[in-house]
Order: sequence, then C-alpha cells, then structure tokens
Amino acid sequence: MLLLASLSYGNAFAPIAPHLRSSSSISLMNEVSELGTMSSITSSNMFLSEFTKETLGEAAKSLVIILAFGGGLIPAAIAANKSLVGTLSGKRRGGEEGSTAEYITDSGATGPEIPNSFLLFASEKIPLVDIIAIIGRIGNTDSIADWRNLPSTKDSSPTNPVMWLPRKMFKENVRSSKFLGWPVDENGEPIGGKELENAEKKRISQKNVVIGDAALDAVFDTWAWGASVATPDKVEQTLNLYRKDTKSLDLGEFVNSAARGRAVTGLGAFTFVFIQVIAYGTLFVAPALRVFFDIDIGFGLLGSCVGDCKSLF
Repeated sequence: MLLLASLSYGNAFAPIAPHLRSSSSISLMNEVSELGTMSSITSSNMFLSEFTKETLGEAAKSLVIILAFGGGLIPAAIAANKSLVGTLSGKRRGGEEGSTAEYITDSGATGPEIPNSFLLFASEKIPLVDIIAIIGRIGNTDSIADWRNLPSTKDSSPTNPVMWLPRKMFKENVRSSKFLGWPVDENGEPIGGKELENAEKKRISQKNVVIGDAALDAVFDTWAWGASVATPDKVEQTLNLYRKDTKSLDLGEFVNSAARGRAVTGLGAFTFVFIQVIAYGTLFVAPALRVFFDIDIGFGLLGSCVGDCKSLF
C-alpha cells in the first residue's frame, strides 16, 4: 500500500509527456481563437445593427431629398463643364454651335506673336499678321456685318430689332471681306514694321485668306467680353478705343481690350466652379460626412450625425 501511494504521488509531479503537452497547448490556443472570433462577430453585429437602424435611415432620407432637388444637376453640370473646358481652351466657343467650318490652329503666318499674348489664354499662338489681316478688313462697325439682316433681327420686332452677331458669322464675314490696307501706328509706320508688311501683305490681301481662329476670337472678345454674340454699340465703342480711323491701330490698347474680354470669361468660369463647389458640398459631400463619419463641415443642414458631430470649422 505504501508503495502504491508513493508511486501515485510520484506520478502527480512527473513531467508531462511532450505529445500530451503539445495537444494541450493547441487546444488552449483554439479556445482563445474561438473566443476572439466570437467577440469580433459580436462587435460587427452590434455595429451593423446600429448602422442599419440609424445611419441607413438618415442616408435614405438624405438621398430622397438630393434626388428631388438635385436629380437633374449632374447631367446638366457635365454638359456645362464640357462646354466650359472648350471655351477656355479656345476651341468652339459660344456662338459657334453647329459650325461645320474647320478650326484653324495655324494660318502659316510669319513674324512675331502679338505682344503679351499670354494674357489671352489662347490654346495656340496668335501671330501679329493674323491680327493685321483681321483689323485690315474692318473699316467700321458696319463692315463686319449687315446688322439689319441678322437672324436675330429678322425674328424680332421691326420697331425694336435685336441685333446679335454670332461669333461664327463674324468669322465667316471677316474671312470673306476685302482687305482695306495694312494698319499703321501713331507715327504712320506699318504695324510690325516695313519688312513684315513686304513679306505678308500680298498673302493676307487675298479674299478668303487663311486666318487662325485664335486671332479671330481675340478680336471678337475685345467687344463681346466673353459673350457668344456681339452688338453694334459694343463693337463701335471698342473699335474707337484702338482704331482712331480706318488706317490706324493702337496695338497696346487692342491687347488690353482683348485681355479684358478674356478676363471676363475667366471670372465667369471661376464663378461657375465656385457655385458647383457650394452645390455639391451642400447636396452630396457634407451630408455623406455627417451620416457616415459624424463629421460636420458646414454647407447646410442636410443629413444628421448618428453620434456626436465633430465640427471641422
């Protein structure tokens, strides 16, 4: 009996066999892993339950409001932004809708560009000769259009006619007009110099001469100020700034007038982008941040935070 008791006591404190110790460790690790998995599933279920009940309800309400008031905003904005990019890039601006004429990027003119042409944000170079070819075809306001036979005039009241000259028609009229002469500066010298006149006058004097669209746009914008049409009063007022008579051209004032016209276009583009930021921020961005992330950036009150809102501003 004493021997058996001694053997039992000894076995109690004997080392566990390696294979038994390994099985015990694996079992313990499996239990811990199962507990962690169950804890994660429980936390995920709690999160999904809270998300489903509160967040999805608020998101659905915001979505209904957005579709009701801003459903047509996105397609219209895409079309408007596409037109805006085309206008700023200088190709197919307002007033040329439906034009089948090829957009001319290079007239083949020699000589320098107009001074400070970077102020006009043109997509290609504007040769001084192209400007001379245009101004040399403009004697006065009536030389660029038959104002009383424009499409807008025919469709308006005879007692109060609407005289709107589209950009497309202006380009066609100038290209087909007769060249009246090379303009001169205040000292009576040819614009660009005598050497440039000798090199280019014969070419640009021809009817239907090739003139770059960027140059025609620059001239048109001096009086249109970014609009798609020109009116006779604006044309006359602007021509008087840089053409004191039918033979002269104040090149500096012309560039300033063109830059002011392009600045109006740039200001309009900036305003349009700013309005879009406000609209999208109010209808889409701010509600999404409130509903899904509890972040409030302002831009209206659409959408509510599930928990405490964290204001960034």
